[in-house]
Amino acid sequence: MTLTEPEIGALIATLARAGGLVATAPLVGDNGVPIRVRLIFVLAIVATVGPNRPGVALADVAGVAILELAVGLVTGLASRFVLQRAAVAGQLFGLSLGLGFAQQYDIHAGESAGTLRMMVMSIAGLVFLAVGGLEAIVQSAASGPAHVGHIALLGPVLLEQGVSAFGHGLALAAPIVLASLVGNIGLALISRAAPAANVFSIALPGVLVIGGLVLLATSADLIGGLSDAARAATAILTGDTP
Repeated sequence: MTLTEPEIGALIATLARAGGLVATAPLVGDNGVPIRVRLIFVLAIVATVGPNRPGVALADVAGVAILELAVGLVTGLASRFVLQRAAVAGQLFGLSLGLGFAQQYDIHAGESAGTLRMMVMSIAGLVFLAVGGLEAIVQSAASGPAHVGHIALLGPVLLEQGVSAFGHGLALAAPIVLASLVGNIGLALISRAAPAANVFSIALPGVLVIGGLVLLATSADLIGGLSDAARAATAILTGDTP
């Protein structure tokens, strides 16, 4: 089969858009995902989506490819910022429960992270897949040709999600943070009332028990918040959110 110049241009434009998305989108853009897997995913998108996109003249390929790459990068990054609410919540869980020392290297984040943060992010990733995250990435790559207006629309979304990620994460972690605060205040009062009592020996297990009970009681709200974040991330990819 012989490809015409516009068809080749369409394939290159699709490659740029898919490459930008795969580089920054949640899950597939994580450092722990092998480069070969990302490359295969990008090529699969190009093979299925590229032939169905409008042709691009070779003289315009450079400008179109740069614009498509920029739209893909910004779209994926905005979606990633939404899912980072789970990372903020998980980190606050660990710090509030006194488990800030329990850290290990997270290959997906490329840095040291608390164990609870990694657990919450794993759950958020599974929820993202359950609500159609991978399909949303493909749909975003298959959307109409990019134009400068897309950058103008995505810029405020990127800024808003980046700024609000901590606030949303704190809202998810609020029950545990409050429970930990109340538990520590109670231990402080015990220490004040009975100075001879060895409060430090029961501080960590006491806060862990209180936090664990509150986490069990509010687990449905936590999963609901993670589901909302995953759906919001998917909506950005599909263009349902401006």
